Formats: sequence, C-alpha cells, structure tokens
Amino acid sequence: MPIQSFKYLPVWATLCLGLSSQTFAGIKIDGVLDEPEWAEAKVYGDFVTVEPLTGDPAKYATEVRMITNGDGIFVGFKNYQPASVKRVNRQFPRDAQIEADRNVVSIDFDGTALAGYDFTVGSLNSQQDGIVTPGDYSGDWDGTWYSQTSAQGDYWYSEIQIPWTVAPMNNAGEGRKEIAVWFARVVFNESLRFAYPNAYYSRSTFMEDWHRLEVDQVSASTLDWFPFVSYSNDLQNTPGTDTEQFNVGLDFVWRPNSSTQLTGALKPDFGQVESDDLVVNFSAFETYVSEKRPFFTENQSLFDAAVPNDDRMLYTRRIGSGPSGSNGGLVDIDIAAKVTHFGENTDLGLFVVREDSANQSFGGDFLSSRIQHKSGGLTLGHRLTYVERDLLQRDATVQQLDMLWQKNDQVQVRGQMLHSDIQQQGNNYNDQQTVDSQDIAGWASWSYAPSDIWSQKLYASYYGDRFDMNDMGYMKRNGYTELFGRTRHDRLQYGDDSNLLSGFTVVEYGYTENTDGNKLSLWAEWQQNWIFKSTRSLYLEAGVSGASWDDRITRGNGLYAKDARYWLESKYESARGDSFGYSTKINVSYGGADKRKLKIDFKPVYYLSDQITLGAALKYSNTQAWLLWDFDQQQLARYQTERYGADLRFDWYPSSRQEVRLKFQWVGIDAQVISGYGLDNNGGLIASSQASSDFSLSDTALQIRYRYQLAPLSDVFLVYSRGGNFGSDDGDEGAGSLLQDGWSQVQVESVIAKIRYRF
Repeated sequence: MPIQSFKYLPVWATLCLGLSSQTFAGIKIDGVLDEPEWAEAKVYGDFVTVEPLTGDPAKYATEVRMITNGDGIFVGFKNYQPASVKRVNRQFPRDAQIEADRNVVSIDFDGTALAGYDFTVGSLNSQQDGIVTPGDYSGDWDGTWYSQTSAQGDYWYSEIQIPWTVAPMNNAGEGRKEIAVWFARVVFNESLRFAYPNAYYSRSTFMEDWHRLEVDQVSASTLDWFPFVSYSNDLQNTPGTDTEQFNVGLDFVWRPNSSTQLTGALKPDFGQVESDDLVVNFSAFETYVSEKRPFFTENQSLFDAAVPNDDRMLYTRRIGSGPSGSNGGLVDIDIAAKVTHFGENTDLGLFVVREDSANQSFGGDFLSSRIQHKSGGLTLGHRLTYVERDLLQRDATVQQLDMLWQKNDQVQVRGQMLHSDIQQQGNNYNDQQTVDSQDIAGWASWSYAPSDIWSQKLYASYYGDRFDMNDMGYMKRNGYTELFGRTRHDRLQYGDDSNLLSGFTVVEYGYTENTDGNKLSLWAEWQQNWIFKSTRSLYLEAGVSGASWDDRITRGNGLYAKDARYWLESKYESARGDSFGYSTKINVSYGGADKRKLKIDFKPVYYLSDQITLGAALKYSNTQAWLLWDFDQQQLARYQTERYGADLRFDWYPSSRQEVRLKFQWVGIDAQVISGYGLDNNGGLIASSQASSDFSLSDTALQIRYRYQLAPLSDVFLVYSRGGNFGSDDGDEGAGSLLQDGWSQVQVESVIAKIRYRF
C-alpha cells in the first residue's frame, strides 16, 4: 500500500459514517430534551457544592432527568448559567482532561461500591470516561456511549445515553435491580463543582454515598466485533525489519447476558497510534508507563490491583514487550482472551494471553485470575498471576489476598498479602542463571475522616528481599519496610470580604529501611494550597529528609551515605477560563546526593478558538553535583548538570468527528564531570583515580496524528512519527546545539494507517 493511498481512507470512512446523532426508543441524542419521555423522567435538582466541599446549595440551578428502558440509561442535564457567568466552551480529545464547563455521570451498576463507571461530557461534547474504584481512578477504559450538548439563552444542556451493555453487571432479579448514581457539574470559570448527592472524591465513603435507586433492567445478549487493518512503513529502513507491514486483526466482546463478558483478540495489532511520553531515566528504578491498547483496557477494573505506592500486581505493558531486563524487544501476540462474571455478591475473572514463541522468541504464556466477595462492609479477594517462558525456562507465580473494610463513614481499612514463587533453570538464554526463590510482601492502610475538614491516613508495607512480581506486575523495588502518615485540614469557607475560595493544609511524613536495618529515608513535608475566588491558585511546599543510606545507586556495590536534604517548592496557576493561561513551578533543594538543585517548570496554554489549542511544558533544571553510577568505570561520579525539556502540543478539531494532533517532545542534558568516586567504610565518597567522562544527550520525538471518528470506538487513524537521539562526550553542547543534534540524528521515522470499526 503506497503512501499515496492514504488519501482514500477518509473516503472509506465517509461511506461508513453514521448520523451525528443517535436515536433510541424515540429519544434522539441531540442535546435537546424535547421528547415526551423526558417529561416523565425522574428529576434530581437538590445539587450541593462539593468543590469547595461546603455542602451549601448550588450557586446555579442544576437539574438532572433520568430515564431507564430497554436501551439503557438516559441522562439529561439542564444547567442554568446566566450571561453574566462566563461559559467556558472548549474542544478536547477523547479522554483528555476537559478544562471547560462539564457534566459528570457516575454509575455503579451493581450498587456494591467496588467499581463505578464515569462518563464526563464537556459543554462542546468532548467526552472523557474511566473507572472509579476505592482509592483509585483509571482513565484507560473506553466505553461505547453517546452524548450531545446544546445551548439556549441562560441554559446549556447535555444529553447522554449509556447502554446496559457498556459494562458487565450482575443479572437483575425479576427485571429489577439496584444501582447507584452520582451526578456532578463543573462551572470551570469559578472553580465550582456541584453534585447530587452530597459525595466527593476526597471522602473514603465516596462511592458508598452515591444515590441508590431501583430500575428496570433488560438483560441482553450482544456480540461486538472490532476488526482492524493497519499499514506501517519504516521510512528509516531499520536493519532487520520489514520496511512495509500489513496487519489484520480482530477484537471481539461477547456478552451472553448482563453479568458475563468474554473479550478476545485474534492476532491482535498492538501498535499504538498514541505515542508514549518521552522519558530519560538514569535512576535504578523502572519507569511506569500507562496502558493504551484497547484489549487491555476493556473491562479491566476487576483485574486492576493498585498499591498505594503505585506498584501493581498486574502490569499489562509487560505483555508483548519481551521479558523485563532481557532486551528481547517486542514480541507478537497470537491470541488473548478475558472473561468476567459479576454475581450478586461474588465476582470472577480469568485473563489469558499467548505470545508468539516461534523462531527462538522470548514469547511466553500469561494468566491472571480474580475472585472477590462482598458481604456488608467487608470485601475479600484473591488474585493470581502466572507467567511461563519456555525459552528462558522460567515460571513465575504471584498470589495475593486482599481486603477492604468500610466500618462506617469515618473509618476505612485496606490491605494485601502477597507471595511470589520464581523457578528458573539455567541455560544459554538466561546466562545460566538458576532461580529458586519464594518470598512475601504486604501492606495495610487505615483512613480516618471524622469530618470533611480533617482526615488522617496511615500506611505500612513490607517487601521481602526475594519477593518479585515484575514478570507480570510492576514494583519499584523489594527488600524494604515503609511507614507513611498523612494529615489533612481543609478550609472550606472564608468571609465574604476575603479573596479566598478554599484552601488546605497537609502534613506528610515517612520512614523507610531495608531488610538489613539500614535507614533509607526519614522525612517530613508541609503543603499549603490556596484557591482564590478569581480561580487563581497558589501552592507552597517545604520538606526535610534526614541523613540516610542509598542501597540502589551503586547497583549492588555498597551503601552510599546521603546527607540531610531540604527543599522548598512553589506553584502558581493563573485564572481559569481565559484564552491564555499558565502555571509556574519552582523547586529548590539543598543537600542529599546532589547538593544544590534548581528546577523550573513553565506550562503555558493558548486557546486560539474553541477548536484550536496550543500548549507547552517547558522545563529547566540545574544540579550542582548530580550523583550517578558510571557503568563504564563501575564507580560513582558527580556532574555539574543542566537539563532541558520541552513538550509542545497543537490540537485542532476541524469538525466534531475530526481531530488533528501534533506532539513534539525534547529532553536534553549537558553533564560535566566533577570527579569519580569510590566509597569508604562509612559510605562516604572518596576520589577515584579512574576518570569518568563528560556527556551530553538529546532525545526528540514528534508525532502528527489525524483521527476520523466513524462512530463510538470506530476510527480511522493516519500517523506520522519521528524520533531522534544524540549523544556525545562533550558535556557542554548548550541547549540550541542539543536540540538541533537530537532532531537531526533520526533513529525512528514511520507512517501508520489504521482503521478499526465496531460492528
């Protein structure tokens, strides 16, 4: 398929194009609540203010009407907003944070407070969706639902249709079932959020506080097919790869009833049309990357297992990327399947993937299972992950028991216990490394919120030295114990003569030591935030970390003794709603491993119109004595370092179904060596006779993406990507030269065309 053939893709898309509005059971989703059915709908109008969390009646009248029938749930918002109150109308891509006036519908289809589905509609019909679970929110999920907005006089409206098939749920008894709902409205220009009922994210009882109601439910069997065709052309002619590649694949979702769902993929194309953010990581810890591939985001809430420190038992980016640390590259996936069943009190899930193991590939087999049971305020569950890689002769099993106990509206207790079992026979592919390792890990948290003004959280965790869940999960490290505490006080109301709208004060503190008893951190931090009635905000932070040990920076070659560290940070955000806005953050720290460090972040955004946005994130840091592990000399080294970063974005929406996005990212580093070091018996630095070298590097990434929406979850993509990488031993290139060299030293350049359609 020559590149010129791309021009025919929008033509094909146009032939598949449906109407801009959808009609269900006599209700046309056009943003106008004029059908007779709306006059008979349930009405909710007692909205209260939850941002700030005062509970006062909503400043501007908000009314929600709700209908349930065989086609699903219909929600209509009527938002009063007089001409004197600026209405912020802006277009945003799917799943981007909608920085505009918006309406939110959250639904717990089982009323268990274990998982809720979030549907957000901006005033220009931008859509954002995600999954809410206790203590966590994931925006990776995309559902098939419909919305439209309109405006007339002092009101604007949103009309939303959510099919029963958007998410699995337990079967209704005799056609009736209990669900829980939460409605919210954001007046962006005044930093106000209204909600019904009185519930908010900061409360541990957020999902328990949703409004419960009994509705008619139709249990329908559905089968959705998602075939796709993709074409890619490697413009760099990378050795060992085919210049042109065609991929044809199929995803499907089968719901034999409301409670059971099977999601499958045959020869899937997991190539991404949205690039990951550019990251340059010199630390001893792996960078976490969010999931963007449709199969792994669909119906994933039952399998997610987040830990308060951001570790995850199931990290799907492991699948299709080769084994961690093997440099095995990408691995094709032959087949993938996921089945879930939601019962009245017990939920079950099974998830399997087979990678391609032909031609001496590092491909493996992956399995994850989940069971959870809720009784009253107590939820108990079990998770298992299993990975088998034949070529490496490696098996990895991780099991987890988890618990969530909501005692009342003030106290919540959560925890997990984990066990890992790794077996590996040494061979030529794993450097003759034999592994027979078992160990445990676990964590527990206690949250106490006597009111909306005060809240307290305590957290403790333990990871054994040999505990390992990185074959299918993500963890930053093992071999440590951590204690963490957090106290928050909110100021929700100020006097009428005050310029302040709300504010909060947070004190955090923590202690970490490794299993040998070496103190890794002892720190405390104070945070203060003010939001002004003008919608400007100011954030201050000050912290101190005592002297401690670093047992990872030397990559296993001894303990480094860090000095105490002090830091101060301030962040200012300009007023909302203006065509031009910005935020500025400055962080200054002294002590620790790097002595003195200055970081400046500046993020401007300019809304040229409702459909065109220019944004940037500009970063600069200066480090007096950046301490790194020098792999060439196998020693520590310090560098006087300047680091630059740029993230430039352009978003344009020629029509409601078209999107043009340009994203350019750059990271540049100039590092001039001060000295190389060894360690004395006390962990202090001693000058080395081996000379470390200066270095400079520059990475660039550009992506231009055109998207044409045929229908919900049905799209045509045209993508151009380009990436450059430059490195030298100069250490003093300067920002201009680094940027130019990183751009000119092209490493990756490709074009991709992809069509995915839902039948």
